[in-house]
Amino acid sequence: MATTIGQVGSGLDINSIVSALVDAEVAPKKNSIDRRELGLKAELSALGELKSTLSGLSTALTDLSDGTAFDLLSIQSPAAVSVTQTGSPSVGEYGIQVNSLATSQVLASGGTAFSSTSTTVGTGTLSISVGAPAYVSGQTSGAYTGFTPHSNKSATITVDSSNNTVSGIRNAVNAANIGVTASIILDGDGVRLLFTADDSGADNVISISTDDTGDSSGTSPNTDSDGLSQLAYHYDSLSGSFVGNMTEARSSSDAAFTVNGLSLTSSSNTIANLVDGLDFTLKETTTSEQTVTVERDSVAIEAKVQSFVDSYNAYQSKLDSLTDYTVSGALAGDSTARRIQSAVRAATTQPNQIAGNTYSTLRELGIEADQYGKLSLTSATFQSALSANFEDVRELLGGVGVPTGSSIVQDYTDSSGIADGLITLIDTYINTSDGMIVSREDRIGTSISDLADDRLAIDARMLSLEERYIRQFTAMDNLVGRLQGTSDFLSGQMDALKAAANR
Repeated sequence: MATTIGQVGSGLDINSIVSALVDAEVAPKKNSIDRRELGLKAELSALGELKSTLSGLSTALTDLSDGTAFDLLSIQSPAAVSVTQTGSPSVGEYGIQVNSLATSQVLASGGTAFSSTSTTVGTGTLSISVGAPAYVSGQTSGAYTGFTPHSNKSATITVDSSNNTVSGIRNAVNAANIGVTASIILDGDGVRLLFTADDSGADNVISISTDDTGDSSGTSPNTDSDGLSQLAYHYDSLSGSFVGNMTEARSSSDAAFTVNGLSLTSSSNTIANLVDGLDFTLKETTTSEQTVTVERDSVAIEAKVQSFVDSYNAYQSKLDSLTDYTVSGALAGDSTARRIQSAVRAATTQPNQIAGNTYSTLRELGIEADQYGKLSLTSATFQSALSANFEDVRELLGGVGVPTGSSIVQDYTDSSGIADGLITLIDTYINTSDGMIVSREDRIGTSISDLADDRLAIDARMLSLEERYIRQFTAMDNLVGRLQGTSDFLSGQMDALKAAANR
């Protein structure tokens, strides 16, 4: 309160009195709101923690639900071949022999090496393409008798005073981005330009024709060994001859190999889905057939199941702490928490009958619950079930598998497995707009907003009380002041009368 009153008439500290009166009336209500808000926020935080652990449990169930946890493989491959799993391949052994690797063509500038990277080569244009060659029967490299450029792998590069050096041409070719990489190598005391096809394979060779405006020889300026024509390497359809002023340092070729005795070729050393679900990368040639072994990785599969068990126990521990009466858990006695606990426990322990399946409960797979609701996994029991009835274990957790179209790959998204049921149940709590936890959070949020409105109402009430009490005490103080003035006047008159009587 800005005004100080009560210092003239009554002499009382009216400000303190008004403040005490207002606090006495308002403080209990404010404290009640504060306690209520604190409780609601604690409850909201507890629900967030519970939702987080349920989300973690749902995530841990995903690979079991869709069956991908059971696609985990142990792949043993020789040094000559690397194998990457990309799908759901069949387990087994594959014999592979690498007879030759795929290579990409390399052209080197011929004749005398350039003295330095700043040496001027010539001016004009370079027309560079990558495409498929045609060779004389029996030949697979060198001069070709025909050429078909690939789409989007051609460019005409202008060479002028700004880029007519060895390094300038290298940079211009690389900037064209047509599947040819230019580089410079040291050759004795000089340097040479190298043009390398980015893609390997017999159908990827380089064609370079020139329009050599800087050639002063006067004869065959686009095919001789002067100026830009030093870099010519192409089939001239007009003359029916091959111009090879550059040297083929390495020819392009396909990889040649056998898989289980079947002879195959590939333009690349990396072959996607060579075996359904497996990518092979050929790294070196072999003198005999090497074995690639594909086995189920039962240890990795068990680790996925153990991750589910650990996540379930983390959820159970969190729920226990939040509902613990002895430590005043934020959800102690909460009906929502009890219903969630009961439903999740039932979905985990109740039988799941699938026609023709050897198993119906997690316990038969070695996953058991103790008296506190925590799960444990017995490795020996799980591995025994996995070995004896692999598909039944997968089906119990991930549901019935059905072929995806014409593929032999199974789709385990029919939601009939135990993991499917748990994920669906958890989703109704943590994701859907009308789920238990989400709905509860919304109600608590509304209640906290209402408390904010109540707090504003109390503040308004405080101001109103202060104004009323100040008016009342100001009136009292003024009255006391007037009475005090009257008293002082009367006292003065009495004193005057006494003095007159004594004279």
